[in-house]
Amino acid sequence: MIQKPDEKFFQEAIDYLIPVIKQAGTMALENWDKIEIYKQKDARDIATKADIEIENFIKGKIMTKWPEHGFWGEESEKINQDSPFQWLIDPIDGSKFYASLAPFFQTYIALVYEGEPVLGLIYNPLSHQLFSAYQGSGTYLNGEKITLKEPVFLRDAIINIDFGGLAGKNEPEKEWMLDKLSQITEKSYRVRMIAGALNVYIVTGTIDAYIDLGDSKPQDLAARIIVMQEAGFIIEKIETNFGEKLLVAREPILSELRQILLN
Repeated sequence: MIQKPDEKFFQEAIDYLIPVIKQAGTMALENWDKIEIYKQKDARDIATKADIEIENFIKGKIMTKWPEHGFWGEESEKINQDSPFQWLIDPIDGSKFYASLAPFFQTYIALVYEGEPVLGLIYNPLSHQLFSAYQGSGTYLNGEKITLKEPVFLRDAIINIDFGGLAGKNEPEKEWMLDKLSQITEKSYRVRMIAGALNVYIVTGTIDAYIDLGDSKPQDLAARIIVMQEAGFIIEKIETNFGEKLLVAREPILSELRQILLN
């Protein structure tokens, strides 16, 4: 019988993975001035040689420690996909920024148990900021537990929206997305569209809500979700006429943003 992860497991996993994710960050920085494109996924999306090397490094560490667990990296195929324990990895979230020498990239490691994110680490190697959380722990930044700032009203809120673009969308969906963007922009203090690099900083008060209208991958979302959730944010999957959209916020703006997305 497979044992559900407990406090002892989580703490041992965090202690084991902190040096792993920091070494991954060091590898990203060491390769930053000699970018090699490994794969062109589409017109703009890429994987660098560093993405592959870092993912293989993390995979080796995880599969050596937990060989019975599953593993699904952004740049590789699933391993042990029937296991209730699944490690989701994004070696360099923000590869386009990374390859363009822009300082907006991070490494994600997350554990998903029976479909729910239960542990996450996010490391920014440039600022040496390590966000970590596991189920029931709260969220930590470099070992210090985060206390959230006072919530704000929507008129004073900064919202980060992962818009995803309109290419490939039909006209009704394009109109819906533009209408939601317009409403949120009109009713909030400011809207940012800086993709994944900014989202974890919701826990430091840099932004007040995060909305994903695009098509973010599970490897992009799992670590963010547990880190934001354990800090005190509500994670909602909003069913719309154009699929499921992710909303992360606190009251009082959570209800206002939900209403905008649903109406």
